[in-house]
Amino acid sequence: MQSQYESPYWLTFRQAQKMGGAIRAGEKGSPIVFVDRMVKEEKNDRGEVFVKVRSFLKYYTVFNWCQTKGLPEKVPVERDNQQIPGAEELLRRRGPCIETDIKQAYYSPHSDKIYLPALDQFESSEAYYATAYHELTHWTRGAGRLCRDTIRNYHIGKDVRSQEELVAEMGAAFFCQIAALDTSQTLQNSTAYIGSWLKALQNNPKWVLKASKQAREAVEYVMTGKLPEGEGVQLLQLKALPSIFVAVRDLSIMHWNEIRGS
Repeated sequence: MQSQYESPYWLTFRQAQKMGGAIRAGEKGSPIVFVDRMVKEEKNDRGEVFVKVRSFLKYYTVFNWCQTKGLPEKVPVERDNQQIPGAEELLRRRGPCIETDIKQAYYSPHSDKIYLPALDQFESSEAYYATAYHELTHWTRGAGRLCRDTIRNYHIGKDVRSQEELVAEMGAAFFCQIAALDTSQTLQNSTAYIGSWLKALQNNPKWVLKASKQAREAVEYVMTGKLPEGEGVQLLQLKALPSIFVAVRDLSIMHWNEIRGS
């Protein structure tokens, strides 16, 4: 979780109280989403036992360690993250301009640059590249590239932002797969991030399909330098659908059915 704070540590209001501290007056929390699964054995009409897995989301409000008082200083763990040659080559393939910003990761349409914290500010090298690929997917929407409408309308409404964030995180999932960085941690983080934006779109599975197509177009552009020619364009044949898509699909369909039935 990248932010404006120097500390990489976060906690809930209750956790701060249990540790003998408190949140400073006037501080605002940040929402996070945690993805979990419930595994349960059930029997069908024939008496056969099968395992049913249900994905669900948990929402929390957390505060940075810098927003607390009465807690001991928590020194960040020194990390020795290293560049991953294949992942770095993929990130730089189309020559995006990438600069350092110690506070947060983002793509600026105005400067047409990607800004990333230093590699050692991330929990792992894999987490760094997952974030970098998210911003790289945003970068593909720029003028002279894919020119997605969401670049012009990003700040107009939450639906537009949600759609673009779905595309960016799904693109990151594809890139992580290509670079062999699709670890359980990166997949869980991506699923949680996508789930939070999908909720703003009423968990409609149609948005997942649209975002998936646009994410594939972004990957196609980075990998080949070619722009889509129309609806019938042949997109990259990836080895398999990232498992993140399966989890998000299940969540969106489950919530969409609940909405329709209410």
